Amino acid sequence: MEIITSRQNDRVKFLCKLRDHVKRNRYKMFLVEGYRELSRAMDNNIPMDTIFFCEKFFKDLVQWDLIQRAESKNVQICQVSAEVFEKISCRENCDGILGLAKFWHLDFPHVKLSKNALILVAESIEKAGNLGALMRSAESVGVDVLILCNPVTDIFNPNVIRASQGAVFGLPTVVSSNEKALEFLEANAVQIFATTPSAKNIYFHENFTSPTAIIVGSEHGGLSDFWLKNNTLTPIALPQKGTSDSLNVNDAAVVVLYEVVRQRMQKESGHG
Repeated sequence: MEIITSRQNDRVKFLCKLRDHVKRNRYKMFLVEGYRELSRAMDNNIPMDTIFFCEKFFKDLVQWDLIQRAESKNVQICQVSAEVFEKISCRENCDGILGLAKFWHLDFPHVKLSKNALILVAESIEKAGNLGALMRSAESVGVDVLILCNPVTDIFNPNVIRASQGAVFGLPTVVSSNEKALEFLEANAVQIFATTPSAKNIYFHENFTSPTAIIVGSEHGGLSDFWLKNNTLTPIALPQKGTSDSLNVNDAAVVVLYEVVRQRMQKESGHG
């Protein structure tokens, strides 16, 4: 087992570089920090290169179980000093374990839709916390695929992975242009709903029991004209009684997604 004690070690410097999205894209590698996130990455067979650990920061013994599991998959294990782990960690309250993982494909050929597909499309999401929360919500309701159109932040950002609580590893995700996303939706004959505060249709008046795509927009600008001016889409809104004219993107998405779930469960039970 390799042991690193110097903060100037080349491997340590490389890990720090991966906090920058340009370097992540160059090397096609990213950081996965924390027991929960690493465990979910391994559950979903995410290609893992190395796991770095410092026992001083372990919260309990489960980290050792994860290390043994990684060793059984021929993942390299590297022990580091407390000073080194503090340098490579992206968190204030770390738990002493961090993985170096490899990118996987984020394109349409790898997507398999269910018979009654539910798709979430998110355009130009800027904040890592919001993107991670969207992933948690989408994974929770069983979305077939999350399509990220023109994202400002990337899914391999350590803050996205943390905010998703590892949901990123089990959620089929595609990064796409608006044009290719629309082509994919139309090719799969799904009805498309675009969320916007200006819509006259209230979301719970729509029927979501057939294959459906829900589109949400950026935190500041909402959806672009590409979606809003497309006559094949149905604009929907959430009823708002206060002075605020918009909600957090994840809040809006989760409200609509759970209405889809409610309608489908009601139909399956024979009450719809």
